[in-house]
Amino acid sequence: MHPILFKIGSFEVRSYGVLLVIGVLIATWMATKRAARYDIDPKRLWDVVVWIVIVGVLMARVTYIAQEWDYFSEHREELFSFKFDGLTSFGGVIGGLLVALVWCKRTKAPPLALLDTLSVPFLIGNAIGRVGCLLNGCCFGHPTTLPWAVRVEGTVGLHHPAQIYESFFGIASALILIGIERRWRLHLGQSIALMFVLFGLSRFAYEFWRAGTAEQVREGFASSTYLGSLPITQAQVAALVIAAFGVVGVIVFGRRQPRVEASAA
Repeated sequence: MHPILFKIGSFEVRSYGVLLVIGVLIATWMATKRAARYDIDPKRLWDVVVWIVIVGVLMARVTYIAQEWDYFSEHREELFSFKFDGLTSFGGVIGGLLVALVWCKRTKAPPLALLDTLSVPFLIGNAIGRVGCLLNGCCFGHPTTLPWAVRVEGTVGLHHPAQIYESFFGIASALILIGIERRWRLHLGQSIALMFVLFGLSRFAYEFWRAGTAEQVREGFASSTYLGSLPITQAQVAALVIAAFGVVGVIVFGRRQPRVEASAA
């Protein structure tokens, strides 16, 4: 763990924020290389990405607060914390998706083309962001004695580096999606739909290594919330919903949209 990279006076430069910026820059660069394939102006991508990140982070925070409102209703002083220790990626995905659709409507850009352009870059950007989670000490895994276990500040023993597991899942998903795009001429909208399938399944799998219950989260011993007495977490349910949404998209867009020409990009 190394949550604070360095300080400038009293100003702290936090690891998660730096990795988030790096992930966004690399993902946007990748998107500009894919843009021509979908007839999207690469220069305009930077405009929409800035808004996607801003609204995505805010939605990630709002969704987390809503999810843990029992706690925040009694600790209102923590509502406006920006230490990146209270965000949920599902809220960020929803916020970013809404921004992309609004931007397309205002600029008359084709929404499915934009979303397909961002599909693979999103998976890579998210994988980089999870490295920031590791450095920040959030989203950690169950206790383990494996050689690659990590120590998490405020907890006892060693834990799975679950954040890195999801990074591997994200990179593998990106490579799978690139392979599918090159092998088959996908219909417009199918790339982003497949991204939702792969992202949802990856997140569902990753949660099996992620620690604990809502009460333990507050005590520093867990990083996920189980769904009542069921052996699955709230995040796993959301992940399955996203994956199912993607499956529906693959089927629907496969029937209605023209095919996209294969590209080495």
